[in-house]
Amino acid sequence: MNQNNNSLKYQDNVKSLDEDKESYFCNSNLLNFQNIDPCNDSNNFASFYALNRLSNRLENQTSYTQNYQSVRLMQKYKKQKIVRTIFFYTYLIITIFQRPSWCNFVDYQEYCSVYDGQKIPIMVDFYLPINLYYCVEILIVLYLCLSKIFKAIIIGQLNNKRIAIVLFIIMFLIIINDITVMILENNISINISLLMKPILIVLWKQTLRSTIFHYCSIINKGKEIYYLMIFSLIFFAGLGSAIFQENDQNNSSTICQIDQPPFSQPEQCIIIILFVLQTTVNSPDIYLPYYGESRIYVVYFILFQFINTTLIINLILAFFYSSYKDLMEKETKQILSKYNHRFSLQTQKFFRKRTESDITRLANMLSLDNVISRQIYQILDHKLYEIFIEILSLVSFIMIFLKFSKQKLYILLVCNSIMFTECLLLLYFTGRRRFWKKKSLIIEFLFSSSILFLVILNLFGYKEEKYLLILLCYRLLRGCKWMLKNKSFIILIISITSIFQYIVQLFGALFILFMLFTALGQLLFGGKIFYSDQNEVHYELANFNDFLSGMCTCWFLLIINNWNVISFNYAKIFNTDFVYLFFISFYIIVVLFTLNVTIALLIEYIVQKINVTNQTDSQILYDYQTLK
Repeated sequence: MNQNNNSLKYQDNVKSLDEDKESYFCNSNLLNFQNIDPCNDSNNFASFYALNRLSNRLENQTSYTQNYQSVRLMQKYKKQKIVRTIFFYTYLIITIFQRPSWCNFVDYQEYCSVYDGQKIPIMVDFYLPINLYYCVEILIVLYLCLSKIFKAIIIGQLNNKRIAIVLFIIMFLIIINDITVMILENNISINISLLMKPILIVLWKQTLRSTIFHYCSIINKGKEIYYLMIFSLIFFAGLGSAIFQENDQNNSSTICQIDQPPFSQPEQCIIIILFVLQTTVNSPDIYLPYYGESRIYVVYFILFQFINTTLIINLILAFFYSSYKDLMEKETKQILSKYNHRFSLQTQKFFRKRTESDITRLANMLSLDNVISRQIYQILDHKLYEIFIEILSLVSFIMIFLKFSKQKLYILLVCNSIMFTECLLLLYFTGRRRFWKKKSLIIEFLFSSSILFLVILNLFGYKEEKYLLILLCYRLLRGCKWMLKNKSFIILIISITSIFQYIVQLFGALFILFMLFTALGQLLFGGKIFYSDQNEVHYELANFNDFLSGMCTCWFLLIINNWNVISFNYAKIFNTDFVYLFFISFYIIVVLFTLNVTIALLIEYIVQKINVTNQTDSQILYDYQTLK
């Protein structure tokens, strides 16, 4: 009887905690649109994106709710949301297995991997048959575009109709291109299928359209600063040519030698190499030859980098970021003034702090009708046992770094047998009906059983060490569970997980630009990069021969390090300096503008959330700790 009373008290305590958490989430400022102030730090990109989506939804509803027939058609359209989502992501995924535009049966052998005895470095060695891929693409594009046109007709807004017309044109171009490719068996010089894909995605996603439109308007607004950067490059190119004129040497090369002193090369090479110096890549290699001749020459390069790198580049970043923030604040104010009377408080139920142990949350004391079960439950629910499991998890993780041996396998067998037994007990206490609702328990059971199975296989002589070590990385998450008791860490997790969908939107423009440059790179450079045994570092792996290789190359260029070496290799292969325009454009558009603004917005949001002056989250979490 006392046991039941204690259980009931405990249930009341848990219920009280849940009510407190509900109160906390209902008072969250993330989507409290009515309290957004353009001068307040709560006006962040997450609220801005959420406001845009909500206002767009309200505006669309206003357009079609006045007509009963339109309401019925819109209900049918909304029922197809899952189908549209599946088609959309299928359209993205099959791109990995699209046969590259340069790959045809006339010039290349199977999988386009060998040409004239030389191997072409590609990431995927399997492509879908041409007819199958382009038939699927035509069906998906038809469905997506026609559904968007159908929605535009229902809503009837002028802006939506314009987008629908452009989508129809894109759809027409893609279908004509795909039919031509199938007829000619991919033996076509220009295949715009991959190039049209990012354009179609931008038109399909309203958030991407608005983001790219904002970027374009800011670039147009700050064109004077870009003129200043170009003027400074030309000025220092002329000044350097005048200073180092006596060092001029005849250079027989037809392309710019990035690794050679700039002022012994043609005029266009000076500007290209100075731009490389401006990005801080390979700085010593450029000016050390002059520094070796006379120490005073270093003043020129210090002055150039101070003005162009320290001042102008940071001025561009500051202007671009501040302009985007001002634009966010302006549009937020306009949306609120227009729809403030129609907004209702909307909150998201996100990350819930664990106020009890896993066992307490999963099991129900009232269902334990015998003494042994209750004793086992109390052992598993004890803090010392929780610490013991965390230690076992960390021991399992540490085994990754030790030499593979029988002793290591026996230690893993003992540790993971205990954790697997714990999972079985959890299954017993939870029950079959409640088990499927506990995602954390399902994940733990799958990992524990898989790890134990692989340990046993290795003990019997089956070498599956790599897969076992990969699964053991999961144990670090269980071993560091104590971190969830840190208030600052929890606030950080809440801040990130609560806006995950907006983070995806924030990086969406970056992904689209990757796709666009990958498509352009495949059209310009695809199939012309070969393996070379003479290279110690195989930079030919950074190519645009297929979609995944191009995306990886864009990532290499995004990190900036040695982007000049990659571009120089392309210039040597194609024997022209025009190649540098592609890589310089990527740096300016993707790295200088998009990446830096994206990271700045994300950092600003996270910093403001974990700031000690933000007392709301800290106070609520502190109350949870005291209630425990």
